[in-house]
This record gives sequence, structure tokens and C-alpha cells, in this order.
Amino acid sequence: MPFLDGFMLEPLPKKWHEEGVAWRERYFPEMPDVLDAPSWNRFYPEVPIPQVTTVFAKPDAFASFASKVVGASPATADLSGRVWKAEDLDDNRFNTALKIIRAQASTELGSIQQHRMVYEKLDSGSLTGLDKEIVEGIHRTQPGGHTLESISFSKKRVCVEELRHHYQMAGVLTLDGGWDAPRWGRHWATEILEELFAMKPGEHVLDAFNIEFQSLLDTSTFLALIDRVGKYQLEMQHHFLYGPMALSMPYMRWLEESYHLAAGEKLLKAIAVAGALDGGNFGLDDVQRSLNMWSPRGLEMFGSELGGAAVKGLFKTLGNDEAQRIYLDEVAGKVRDINLAVLGAKLKAPREEAKRALARLEGGERVDGMGPDDLLRLPHRRFFRIRGLAEYGDYMLPGSGFSGVGYVYLPYDVNGNLLTEGGRPVDRERYIEYLHTVLPKDYMNSRHFRFVKEEFLFNPKWGDPVLAKKW
Repeated sequence: MPFLDGFMLEPLPKKWHEEGVAWRERYFPEMPDVLDAPSWNRFYPEVPIPQVTTVFAKPDAFASFASKVVGASPATADLSGRVWKAEDLDDNRFNTALKIIRAQASTELGSIQQHRMVYEKLDSGSLTGLDKEIVEGIHRTQPGGHTLESISFSKKRVCVEELRHHYQMAGVLTLDGGWDAPRWGRHWATEILEELFAMKPGEHVLDAFNIEFQSLLDTSTFLALIDRVGKYQLEMQHHFLYGPMALSMPYMRWLEESYHLAAGEKLLKAIAVAGALDGGNFGLDDVQRSLNMWSPRGLEMFGSELGGAAVKGLFKTLGNDEAQRIYLDEVAGKVRDINLAVLGAKLKAPREEAKRALARLEGGERVDGMGPDDLLRLPHRRFFRIRGLAEYGDYMLPGSGFSGVGYVYLPYDVNGNLLTEGGRPVDRERYIEYLHTVLPKDYMNSRHFRFVKEEFLFNPKWGDPVLAKKW
């Protein structure tokens, strides 16, 4: 069966389509230009023009997709045990499904608001500093070159697909009237969609979608790391108990999300190579700081490492910690690919020779003036966490009665070591001083970091963590 024959299209109800159009006209007015056939075919001549509507997998095609996802089991591809009407979900499962759908719908709108922060700069020609170097230095590497316009168009394609993802979640909530039938005295579909359309940048459900994009480096790292978390969530949710939600996953995962990952990886690799070769006001240190900033937010999208048991086997294929560990291994491999590209460029060496050089560096040797500290690395999973729990809970919050505390309250460095002074964790001010040395300068002056300080680091309600056991 040809790929697209495995799907069926269904429009949103008129009211919610119109609400979606109104939101798009405010935050993404460029979309009609992207979907204009001559414009689209100029950049993507072999790719069908997206249709911004709901796209569900046909039941007879679903199994072939579901059998390939992370953590798949025979039950993942079997639709016979699903619930097909929201009214048939008990209160607990209704509430759980609603939270997952709401979070996913929010991320799509937040992502568009973030991406436009960069493509507006591309369109206006107002790039300076790092962005100007990227555009002028690395996007003319293919025959015919990469123009400013083509980079911008790629970002807008991502936005089109993100908006369609939101339409998909809106379709899940509105094509089945059971989500809006009064339950606990509330019309949940209406309330959630109205809430989401009213969200401004900085107000979204997940923190990764509240961080301002400053440059193409943010764009590329976000696509490579944060959209990769999205890939995992989409794959795991092929197991979703509510059938229409499960049928929503294949098109998003196997067509649209794949492009986002590829676009991010390619751009991030090119940025790193350019930084290694060109120097100037942009280098590998900028890439490392970007990884340090975005990686913790991606990890938190999986939820607490100690949670997820209640949804495993009902709404997802894996628990939070299981999925996060597989993700970390995959991302570490992608960072290793970037290091290989950098070494190949610096040494003017083919990939196999670069692999040998990388193995020597990883073993502690120096190669042509480079040492192990010159390689890009993912920060430790404990670093700069504001959600989630400590793996085994050396610390507890006063009066909580249980061990485990959000990592942000403990000053872990990028290598996972606790920063201490006089046998105690360094105070919050000292931790911020350290963060200034390993996170992007623009981020440290951002709205999101102010939120981190006010809501977590310096919020008196949390108190000071105390030892829960001898360590």
C-alpha cells in the first residue's frame, strides 16, 4: 500500500477551524505563502503540499506503523482493545487522556511562536553576529547554495506542520462530542481549546516551549533535541487507550516529525563545523552552551523519572525512565556524529579516519592540538533540572516525608557532580554564578530564566533541601 493511501482526512468542526484560522492569522500569517504551489514546489518539488486538517491512520494500515515504535508489543498494534468514545472512559482515564492531549496541543502552538522569533529575522535581513556568520558561512555548501529565503522557508514548513499537529489534537477533542459533554460540571474540549488559543509566548504547558529563540542555533538545537522527545512521545502513544488518539500518531511521527529532526540535525552539524573552522564571535563553546540549556528541558518532557507506571501499557509503551534512557543514548549518538563532522573538517579527513581520531580523543589522547575537553558533550541528566525527582533521593524537602527533590534545588554541574562548599551544597547565588559559565548569555537574561529564579531557585515555599540519608 502506498504510504499516503494508509490515511484518511477529516476536517475540524467549523467553529474550531475558524478559531484556528484566527490564531494563525495572528501568529503565523505567512502560512498561505508557504502553501502556495509555485513557492512550495520551488523548495520541495518532490514533497506533497501539506493539508492543514486532521489525518488519521486507517485501521488496516495502523499495525504496520505501530509495530515499529519504541517499546512496541503485540498489544501496541492491536486496536481491538481500544476505547473509541470519550464517554466510555472512566473518570481517571478520561482525566489522564485529557492532560496528555492538552499538553501536546499546547506544544504545537508554542513551537510556532518560538520559530517565528527567528524567521522574522531571516525575512527582514536583520541578522547580526552569530546568525549572520551561520548564514553567510555555511549555507552555501551545496551546488547553487542555500539562500536566506530557503532557510526561512524551512522554518515555515515546520510551523505549517506544527499547526497541523495542533489541528490533529483539536480534532481528537472535537470530532467526538464526548469530550465536551458535561463532566464534573465542565465542558472540557471547549475550555481547553479556548485556553490554548489564548496562551501567549511563555504561558505554555511544558517549559521547553516557553523559552525564547534567540538565533538559528536555538532553532537547530530545539529541532534536534526537543522534537526528538516529540518523536518518542508520538511513538509511545501508538499504544494510546483512546483509539482516535492512537490513530493520530503515525502521520505525525513517520512523515512530519522526521523532517523536523533531519532539519535540526543537519543545521546543528553545519553550525558546529562552521564554528570549529571559522572562529570569530561564534564557536563550539556556543554549541555546547546551547546543548546545556536545551537538554534539561527535553528530559523533563518525559515526566519524572520515578513516574509513568500508571500510563505504561494504557497510554504509552514505556515508563518515563525507560524512555528517557533510550532517548539519552540516541541523542548521545547524534552528538558523537557532530563531533565526527567537526573532526573530519578540522583534519580534512574522511569519516573512517575521523572515527579513529575521535576514539583517541575519547580515550584521553590529544590529536592535532585537540584534547578530550574540545569535544561536544551532553550535560549529565541531573544538571539544571527544575522538574522531576532525584534518581534515588539523597535529599528531601523539609517536611515532605519522602526523599527525592527537583534537581534545580541542588547545584549539580554539567558533569553531574554536586557543587559544594564547606561540605554543603553551594548557595543559590553561587549556583547562578556557575550557570553563567555554562549556559548561553542571552538565556541568562531571558524571561524563562527569570521564571526559574522566581518560581524555583528563590521561591521561599520550597525551603532548603536536607539530607534524607547518609551519602
